Amino acid sequence: MARAQVELTATKLRSNHDLAPLVGKGALAVVGAYYSLDTGKVEVLAGAPS
Repeated sequence: MARAQVELTATKLRSNHDLAPLVGKGALAVVGAYYSLDTGKVEVLAGAPS
């Protein structure tokens, strides 16, 4: 459930009226990630720049 919420929020931010032009130009990246309290590892879920 938490991972799905991260992806939904990242998608919503990328389409935000103010942020979308910056994302489109490559000046801003909205990256969704999940931090595991158990392992201390971060899993990038969506939007990682190439």
